[in-house]
Amino acid sequence: MMLLFAAHALYVGNNACSPCHAEIVKSYAATPMARTSGAVQGGVNRGVFRHEDSKTDYRVAPSGLVTATRGVSKMQQQLNYFIGSGAAGKSYLYAKDQYLFQAPVTWYSPQERWDVSPGYERDNVSRWNRPIEPECLNCHASQIRFSPSYRNRYATPPFAQEGVGCERCHGPGSDHVQGNAKLLNPAKLPPAQRDSVCAQCHMSGDARVDRAGQSWMEFRPGFLLSDFTAYFVTEGASQLKATSYVEKLSSSKCKLASGDGLWCGTCHDPHKVPANDERAAWYRTKCLSCHSTDSCGRPGDCTSCHMPKGKVADVTHGVLTDHAIPKIPAAITVSKDLWKLVPFSAADRGARELGLAYASLFSRTGDPRQESESMRLLSAVPADLEVQLALANLGERHGDYSAAFSLYRSGKSVPGFAPALVNLGVYFGLTGNVKDALAIWRDILKQNPCATEAGTNLIKALEFDGDHEEAGKILALQAGCIFR
Repeated sequence: MMLLFAAHALYVGNNACSPCHAEIVKSYAATPMARTSGAVQGGVNRGVFRHEDSKTDYRVAPSGLVTATRGVSKMQQQLNYFIGSGAAGKSYLYAKDQYLFQAPVTWYSPQERWDVSPGYERDNVSRWNRPIEPECLNCHASQIRFSPSYRNRYATPPFAQEGVGCERCHGPGSDHVQGNAKLLNPAKLPPAQRDSVCAQCHMSGDARVDRAGQSWMEFRPGFLLSDFTAYFVTEGASQLKATSYVEKLSSSKCKLASGDGLWCGTCHDPHKVPANDERAAWYRTKCLSCHSTDSCGRPGDCTSCHMPKGKVADVTHGVLTDHAIPKIPAAITVSKDLWKLVPFSAADRGARELGLAYASLFSRTGDPRQESESMRLLSAVPADLEVQLALANLGERHGDYSAAFSLYRSGKSVPGFAPALVNLGVYFGLTGNVKDALAIWRDILKQNPCATEAGTNLIKALEFDGDHEEAGKILALQAGCIFR
């Protein structure tokens, strides 16, 4: 019996589109989506700033060389790649032996200034050890070239194409360029699949959880995003976030009244952006396709009143457009006691996904109510690998290493397991099982050489045993990961 295997369409890159779609490719190349990542080749803005919490002075040279000075100590690091189109800002990445990390310096375009990167604001050291994971890079670049067994290891360069390519919205194009198939047009898809194309990168939620056996990164245009991942939002929250466009639009009266008739493509042409002097008229025309001037009577730009720019809650200095389209804009007031998660849609319901979402959020907030909900939900669902990882990470915080021990013994050493593994190694060391402790910390450093907690423990253990040679090698490996 002969088995027949269907060949999958392959990614071919924007250049393959140019022969037939030259004007579209040219106009798209000037959009923020097409310019949201790349190599640091043409230089960066010169600048200096001081981060008070870490008492570190930063100097950024046009070449991308960053000098960090703290007292009499100094270190330098070369920026290799950027993410962000520059419309709101650009963050920078550096490579260390094919491992990719975020630098603590970001250029904020509206303020025309350098400052510490999002998430580093309250650090009392200059951290250079934040791993760039594929899920982060995937919305800024195309055809990510990562190593699945590692948390942040990539080929050089880490992506085959800079920015968001044509195929992110139209699907792999090899069959189309060979004349064997039509290219997918998102606007002609059923509404749920159509909206999934935009939501894959323009929706964040407060937690995103992959479904069992699925990965958000495997989503392709034409599929339902909800088949791959579930989204959760904090009940009662209304903050504006860097990628909260889908959540905000879904809550607007315009969307609620229009239903599936209103989507991102109603107002945005993904292939081009209007010039600065054309934007007011462009968006006013979109608004007047549903509304009349009688309801307002004011000439000019509708969005300046009804889609105001506001401060972003999760990005320092970030200011983005509020897609909730308020009739009467007002200051956003948010309760300080926000902890409960709710599914973004009916498709996102499920105890497993909600339990994992609480575990993810708890790791950022430390709210014991989220921890309690996560333990309650996850203890009652089948213990697949992701559930085991979450239970291991939650349990070790209370000295219960049973789940982590079971995972470690099963050989399932995966990147997301690192936090529990670090502390399991400590437990092994304290109970006299130094051999397993050393093996755990060495394995973590293979996955990520800037895993400073594992590195610090390993160095101390090696020095205690008198192995100063390996301790010195580990110390050199981690040089530059944290500037204290």
